[in-house]
This record gives sequence, structure tokens and C-alpha cells, in this order.
Amino acid sequence: MTNDNRIIVLVGPSGSGKTTVGELLTKKGIPKLVTTTTRQPREGEIDGVDYYFRKVEELDSDDFIEQTVYNQKLYGLTKKEVTEALEKKPVVHVSLDKNGAKAMKETFPKETIVIFIYVSTEEMKKRMAGRGDSEQKISERLSFSRQTDELKPVEEADLIIENKSVEDTVDKILSLIGKKTDQSMAENEE
Repeated sequence: MTNDNRIIVLVGPSGSGKTTVGELLTKKGIPKLVTTTTRQPREGEIDGVDYYFRKVEELDSDDFIEQTVYNQKLYGLTKKEVTEALEKKPVVHVSLDKNGAKAMKETFPKETIVIFIYVSTEEMKKRMAGRGDSEQKISERLSFSRQTDELKPVEEADLIIENKSVEDTVDKILSLIGKKTDQSMAENEE
């Protein structure tokens, strides 16, 4: 790992477009960090690509940068996943909740860039319905978002973007990464 390594952490409520933004970042050559979960794979999901699917008894909490429980299932990112990914590529990305973003910033303070993806509740509802979520699931998710303050930008955010267009959002992120990288290189030359 070098001082020029960057970890793009995408944070935002369900339906904000984090996953779609992440997919476009991956297509543009920035690999996704793979998180670990104890939930069962959904149809089409691949172990080691979408998540590492594990049983609770296989996990050691000391291996994780952060962990969260959602719907009685554990989700988390391992230190090993981050360090191995950064040895292969200078810039990687991951979607985390606000606690995960804070933990990542504490563990990798120089490398981490937190980007809060904002979306209105109306747009959230529309996107979740568009991906096939039931009215009940949408209602539960909106309630969860309000209870956890998921709709408010995290204080660790380096950039807050209203995701009206995935392409524009990704362009803004890539621009920020370029500026951050150029800035850190200039600091190293002094």
C-alpha cells in the first residue's frame, strides 16, 4: 500500500443508487471491496463477487473493520479484504452504512474518502418500487432510514452528492479522486 491508495466509501439510504454508482465505478476499473454476510445468497449472487457468504461460527469479530446487523443477519468488511485489494489496485470502492464509514475512516484515515449519496424520500420510494420491492418492504425501509438518521449526511463525508444521474455522480467521484491523488502527490514532492 502506498500513500496514493484510495478507498471510496459510498454511504446513503436504500434506493439512493449506491449499488448502481458502485457498479459503474467497477466498470470504469475501480474494483469493489467484497463484504461478508451471514445471510443466504439471493438468486444469481456469487460467493466472493457479491459477498462472502459465511456462517456465524466461521467469523471472528477481530478480523473486521466494522460489522452491522440488518434483518438479524451480520454484514461486515474484513481488514484482509481491504489490504489485499489495495495491494492489487490503487483505488477501490465499497458501500457501507454510516458506522462502517466511520470505522473505515478510523482504520484507514489517509486512504478513505467518504461520499454520501443523497436522494429524496420520494425518489427512494420510486427506485425501490422500480426494483420490485413490495409496499411493505419500502415502508419498513423508509421507517428504518428515519430511525437511524440514514437520510442525513454522515459527518465523515468528504463529498455529498444528490444522485440525479449515475453518470454525473460517478464523474464527480472520479474528479474528486483525481484531485485528491494529485494533491497527495504534490505533498509528497515537497
